[in-house]
Amino acid sequence: MGKRMLPFVGIPLFGVMGAFVVFWYLATYKNYEFQPALVAFSTIGILGVGLLGITYSVMSASWDVEEEGSALGWDEFQKNLNSIQDGLKRTRENAILREKMSSLPQDEINDALQRFEKKEKAEMKKTMNLKERFEKDME
Repeated sequence: MGKRMLPFVGIPLFGVMGAFVVFWYLATYKNYEFQPALVAFSTIGILGVGLLGITYSVMSASWDVEEEGSALGWDEFQKNLNSIQDGLKRTRENAILREKMSSLPQDEINDALQRFEKKEKAEMKKTMNLKERFEKDME
């Protein structure tokens, strides 16, 4: 992440300072007159590019400590973007489910939870080997 932050953030940041110096030089020594809005919009635009650089630097970093990312991090960026999209999708689905559950009577919710627990136990039994099943049944 740090390798990408330097060019993606540093260059726009120094670009803003350079833009101010250029505007000052042209106004002071060349007697050009600039509208303050031009100076403001040009520096804000360059800072916007720096903000995009920070975002890309974070998003293109490998979020897995064990995995080393590539030089530009495009694959990691796509993987991390998909992770964020999946998380937002799950959040939206959870909100819809909570809204539906709020209108259900408590009895139905309890029944659904019991069915879910039974299903989860059945799935767990399928993955256990014979020795684990025997030990579980003996308890």
